This record gives sequence, structure tokens and C-alpha cells, in this order.
Amino acid sequence: MPSVLSAITTVAGDAGPREQSGLPGKVVDMADLRQVWAQIPDPRDRRGRRHPLVVMLALVQAALVSGAVSYAAIRHWIAAAPQEVLEQLGGRYDRRTGRYQAPHPDTVCRTIALVDAAHVDAAYAAHRAAQIPDLYDDPQELIPVTVDGKTQRGTATTDQTAQHRLGAQLAADAIVIAQLDVDSKTNEIKAFQPLLDQIGSLKNVVISADMLHTQRGHARYLHKREAFYVFPVGGNQKGLFDQLNALAWNQAPIEWTTYDNGHGRNEIRTIQVLPAPAGTRFPHVKQVFLIERHVYDLAWKPLSTVAVLGVTSLSEKLAGPRRLAEFVRGEWAIENKDHYVRDVTFGEDRCRVRTASAPSILTTMRSYAIGALRLLNHTNIAEGTRWARDDFRNPLIALGLTM
Repeated sequence: MPSVLSAITTVAGDAGPREQSGLPGKVVDMADLRQVWAQIPDPRDRRGRRHPLVVMLALVQAALVSGAVSYAAIRHWIAAAPQEVLEQLGGRYDRRTGRYQAPHPDTVCRTIALVDAAHVDAAYAAHRAAQIPDLYDDPQELIPVTVDGKTQRGTATTDQTAQHRLGAQLAADAIVIAQLDVDSKTNEIKAFQPLLDQIGSLKNVVISADMLHTQRGHARYLHKREAFYVFPVGGNQKGLFDQLNALAWNQAPIEWTTYDNGHGRNEIRTIQVLPAPAGTRFPHVKQVFLIERHVYDLAWKPLSTVAVLGVTSLSEKLAGPRRLAEFVRGEWAIENKDHYVRDVTFGEDRCRVRTASAPSILTTMRSYAIGALRLLNHTNIAEGTRWARDDFRNPLIALGLTM
């Protein structure tokens, strides 16, 4: 995996957020966004650089927190940024005029397109990994993380298919912690391990994903990294599916039920759990489960029923039926908590930016903007971006860039 942090050992949860760089006497605080940006290589020739790459990245990230959905909106935010904001972000001071200068918005956009997206993904992932210990006080607490892919429809042209990215998100907090591009010649399966390699320590992390990622190689990889999995089982694992489907579910008690009402329908979910039978054809499996989802209209007329079989490496002691149901539901929720917000609030599918690395970098920054607002308790992201637009200093507060 290409990594901007080849000289930095990122072990979030072991060494903490402060990491020793490969440069003698220099310590990089991976929880400090400025220092994270400073690790990203600048693609420009050293000659003629008037503004640091860190400043350009800070301006773009602040604009996105304010809800900028296009290059035009980003340019406008940069051009309108007041002196105190430019000073806080490390803008260039012109002694002749006595003012801080912003880089030309067009220069910013051109430079961003030249930066290696893999370096940006790795830097942001290391930053989020350094923050995880502060989000979970108990080092023994299970940390639910969902893995899912999303296609950026706006990047499609007549000559190429739309770009696809795979992401990992803290399910409880709806904060994306890692992303990377999926090669158009391959699929998400090969990107699964490189994605999670970016996070650092996976001890006590519980990974949930869709059926595509119910792979024996994934299960062995997670076990080796002291993580757990909760995977649904479908047709891509036919032998395992047939084995689970043949179990006596009609004799297993329903151990947890949830009732939900909203969007003009009623929904009931149930879960049944059994110890993994001897000879289960999947590595490190401890329990198997059956989740049924029944949907009714408001008059309780049946609309649909879905049944999902699954496997988990979590023992009954670590996760009972209620906790397993929560892990599965967390995987379903990523569509609403991340993908929907990126498309509706930030207009990602409508964005026509296609130049070089720019689409991938902007996607990573959009997800970071959403996470930054959520950490400030803005559960409604559209409302959070309006708050950020009220004052140019507010995005800096969200990003932790104030002095």
C-alpha cells in the first residue's frame, strides 16, 4: 500500500497520538491536523512555491466544512477568507502590504489535483486512528467498524466508468476513519486488507461488511490482527450458506426483537443465535445467527420480509444476541449516515470534478468534514454546515485549527 507515513510508525492505542518520525529529533503529533498535512509530499517543483501545501489543504478542508459542494464554491470561500483566518491557517505574510495573502483559488485547485490521493488517504487514516483512543475510554471496549464501498457517479465519462472507493466507518459515531480507491480492474475484495492496514491497531475492533466481504482470507486476516468479524452469508459462500440454512432455526428461540416506526412503515427485526456447529466451513467462527426483518405499512399490512444468515468470531461472552443485532444494523446504517449525507448535503454524485487525484481527495475531505461536525455534536450535517458558514472562524473550530 502506498503510504505517506512510511517513516512514521502509527500504532494508535499503543503509542498514542504522538509518533516519532524518521527525521532525527522530530516528533509528529498525528492528532494534529496541521502536522498530518505536513507529511503529505508536495508535488510541485521547489522553485516558485509561494504558498505551502499545508495552507492549501487547510483552505480546501475549511471550505468543505462550510458546505462547499464544487470547485466554484471552494474558490469563492478561499477568495473571501478574512485576514484573521489566513493568519490562523499559516497564510503568507506580505511585508510590503502588511497583509496575509491567500493562494490564488485556481492555483489551489490545480495543486490539489496533482497530489497523490493514496498519500492523502493514508494521512487522514493515521490521523483518525490517533483519535480513536480518545473516543473510546475503555481499552477493552469493542469498537464497531463498518466497511462499505461507494461509487462516485459524477466521475463517469463516456470514456471511463465511475470511480469507486472503499471506506471504513466507526459505526456508533458515524465517522469515516479510512478510505481508498478501488482499482477499476479489480473489486472491493482485494482492497479490504489495504484499507484496514491504514488504521493501525485493530485490537478489539469488530468489522461488519456486506456479503461480498464474507471471505475466508478476510476472517484469517482479522483474527491475526486481534480483530473480530460479523459477516452475513449468501450465495458467494454456497457451502457455508447451505450448512447454516440446514440448522434447526425453527427450534431456536428468538432472543432479541426491535420495533421501529418511521417513513410511513413499521419494522420488526428479530435475531436467533446458535453456537457454531462442529465443522462450520469458515475460519474462527464462534456463533452463527439468523436475522429476520419484517416490514409493514402503518395499518400492519405486510410489505416485505428479509432473512439474513450470518457468522461471527465473537464468542457469546463477548457479544450476546442484542449486541450482534447492533453490529449488523450498524453495517446497514452506513448508507444513511455517510453515503446519503455525501450525496444530498455535499452533492458528491453531482460533482463533476474529474481531474487526476481531485475526486478522491475531495471525497476524503468531505468525509472528514462530516466527522468533524459530528464530533461537535452536529447530528444534522446540513445544519452543521450552515453553522460553519455563519462565521469564517467556525470551520477552524471544527477542525481544531484555532490557536
